[in-house]
Amino acid sequence: MNKTEANISLLIITFFAAIQYIFLARMPEGVSHFAFLCITNLVGFLITLAFFFNELFRLDKSQIYQGFVLSGELIIFNIFLLMGSAGLSATITAGVLSTYFIFIALSMVIFFKQIPGKNQIVAIILIAIGLFLISNAQISSLLNRHVLYLIIANIAFAAYIITAGNYAASSNPSILALGQMFFCFIGSFILWVGEALFFGADFKLPFDKNFWGSVIYISFFIRGLYGVVQIYAQRYTSPLSVSIIFSSEVIMTMFASPVLTRFFNTQPEEINFTRVVGALIMVLGLLMTEIEFFKIIVRIFRNRTKINKT
Repeated sequence: MNKTEANISLLIITFFAAIQYIFLARMPEGVSHFAFLCITNLVGFLITLAFFFNELFRLDKSQIYQGFVLSGELIIFNIFLLMGSAGLSATITAGVLSTYFIFIALSMVIFFKQIPGKNQIVAIILIAIGLFLISNAQISSLLNRHVLYLIIANIAFAAYIITAGNYAASSNPSILALGQMFFCFIGSFILWVGEALFFGADFKLPFDKNFWGSVIYISFFIRGLYGVVQIYAQRYTSPLSVSIIFSSEVIMTMFASPVLTRFFNTQPEEINFTRVVGALIMVLGLLMTEIEFFKIIVRIFRNRTKINKT
């Protein structure tokens, strides 16, 4: 895999991540967040283990520790993601979560003394403008406690991307993915038990079809496929580039919503001129992060123009 292939892989799993908000929005009320994390990580772990069982023979102590660290960051991220997404539309949720590239950029400057390149700085500005427009340029829609939860989730996920990028350089991606899911399962199970003992939460899973539909999708596409591909792809690209690519979630969520609502009987997202302009600006920003990819697009467009003229 090279850098271009890694970026394409990240775009593909970003599409799966964008769709997850439709499933999260359909979660039955009253279901424990810890219960959902517990069951999805367990199912995701078992599915991934079936594909990568032989990799366990390469397991060592350092990878166990790395999986434990990654799981802690993911548990914090997922808890606040579930808390935040429960009160917001899918597009607003994806839009707010897409801003974690800002926290990564700040972290790279403060802790690693790595200043983003000119293309990346321009990309960050364009994507921020695009996100503002996609939120219908209404700051008031972003001023509530659910957005605060998502900002905390952003910080946790920014830390996760940086940590995963450091670990991926020398560790087996499938082992890291299995490790983080296993420890996420253990951690969320302990939290679920504590919630049941001290706060009276139900220690049982619902039979609701929406719940189990969400479990199946999140377990396979997010916990399993997403986790493995992301860690593997991060060997070939920087944490900031990863986060900028992931910011395209909001575009995919917005444009996929009208189609998905036909299948899931949910409220479609509003698509208006302002949001379309915001999406186009974000796409331009994404292209700016990979100038070589941008040049390829321009070259293809020029070649087609020449063919049409002849």
